[in-house]
Amino acid sequence: MDPQSIGMLAVFGGGFTIGLWYILARNDTKLNMRHGMSPEGLRYNSGQPGFGNAKQQLNAKLAIVEERRRARELARGRLAQLEAEQNVKKQAAERAARQTAEQAREAERLRLAAIADAQAEAEAAARQAEDEAERRRREREEARLAEARNAQLADLEAQRQLELEAAEAARLAEIDAAREAEAIQSKQAAKAAMKELQERLEREGARSSDVQVSLMWNNFNDLDLHIVCPSGERIHGGNKISKCGGELDVDANVRPESKKPVENVYWPEGTAPAGQYQVYVHHYKKHKKRRSKDPTKFQLIVNSVGDVMEYKAALTHGDPIMLVASFEVPSMAERRRAKKELEDRLAALERGEDPDSMAELPPEEMTTATPDTDGLIDELNERLEREGADSTFDGSDATNLPSAPDLDELSETQSSGD
Repeated sequence: MDPQSIGMLAVFGGGFTIGLWYILARNDTKLNMRHGMSPEGLRYNSGQPGFGNAKQQLNAKLAIVEERRRARELARGRLAQLEAEQNVKKQAAERAARQTAEQAREAERLRLAAIADAQAEAEAAARQAEDEAERRRREREEARLAEARNAQLADLEAQRQLELEAAEAARLAEIDAAREAEAIQSKQAAKAAMKELQERLEREGARSSDVQVSLMWNNFNDLDLHIVCPSGERIHGGNKISKCGGELDVDANVRPESKKPVENVYWPEGTAPAGQYQVYVHHYKKHKKRRSKDPTKFQLIVNSVGDVMEYKAALTHGDPIMLVASFEVPSMAERRRAKKELEDRLAALERGEDPDSMAELPPEEMTTATPDTDGLIDELNERLEREGADSTFDGSDATNLPSAPDLDELSETQSSGD
């Protein structure tokens, strides 16, 4: 309850208490206490109104108070309604104000955002322009540096190429020197081998000719030389004299007699049949009592009409027979033709001409050509040395060249010397 209602109740309660006290305190009041008598039957001896009238008056006053209370409550309700309506209006106004303020703030925010976006776009455009300028500057700098690097690399590459060329030249020079030294060593070794072979052949009384095959090794083991002729016939220790004219005239170490043995097959001068020959070597026996060790290294020297070839290999007892060499013996017509060509070349050299280039010149120019004969002289010296000539020439005076040698005489001279 509100304070006004509490105050009214207090006033009415106080009045009721005072009235009750006044009734009870009067001396002239007489009560009829008979059962069933209502308060309206009370009478006062003084002739004043009874309790019923007071009640009616009290009820009328209470009704007035209640009416006033209701009027006040209605007034308060109306005031509350008005206040509520005012509050609603106020809240609506406040909401409208807040919405307006919010809209204003949103508009301001959007405006500021638009300004910020514009500034950001401007800054981005400025940064992009700066980045583009920086990129172009870097590209120019990189291009300049790349050009400088390329120039430096070109210089380094040129220097490297020069160094590589120098190194290659030095390497080729070393290779040439090594080849030359190897050739010299090979030639010296070949000469030593030929000398050793000649000594062994002379010791055994072997024959030499234009077609000859010799085998030598350096222990007491028994190696056998086998040669298959163009006819298919085989020359070996069991067939020393063949139908094709070849003869095994030295068969060494059937018994362990020599530590420097040699075997030799030859054909009398000019009698070797033309065709393909095959040379085999067989390790026939290992002589244990002489403590000869395996593998046995050997050298094979083949002379096919002045073309001398040397082969080196090794065999152990029990190994299969080994094909070591194969050579071709030309026919007599081919030998005569080669001899005639050699004589013609030497005759051309005596006249200061190169027969190879002369063959390609027109007839009117053949008498005026003066060739460079160094290569041909080297080739002829090699052939003369291979044919067993006693001397060679250096070509310093092309007009005083020696006459062409007779190959048959050279072969006979070599045979008689052996």
